[in-house]
Amino acid sequence: MKKFLGIVLLGLFISVNPLAIKFSYAGLLDIFNDPTEVCMDRLINGGYTAGWAADACSGSTRATLKCMDRLINEGYTAGLSAKQCTGKN
Repeated sequence: MKKFLGIVLLGLFISVNPLAIKFSYAGLLDIFNDPTEVCMDRLINGGYTAGWAADACSGSTRATLKCMDRLINEGYTAGLSAKQCTGKN
């Protein structure tokens, strides 16, 4: 019973940890989404058009999303980081 309670508490801590949620761009079900869709959603939410987002994000991988996160943290815009990380300068 103690193990079960420990697993439940650990699961709750991980799922509701404010530090993990605050610094994460990923949603709960983003592990099932295509990286191109996630990239496009970021750009569209940032004010870019769907056509421009599709062009900038085509060929995205999980590594592209990590690259975008790093560049955004350094002060780049989402659009420029997508272009840089996919190699479409």
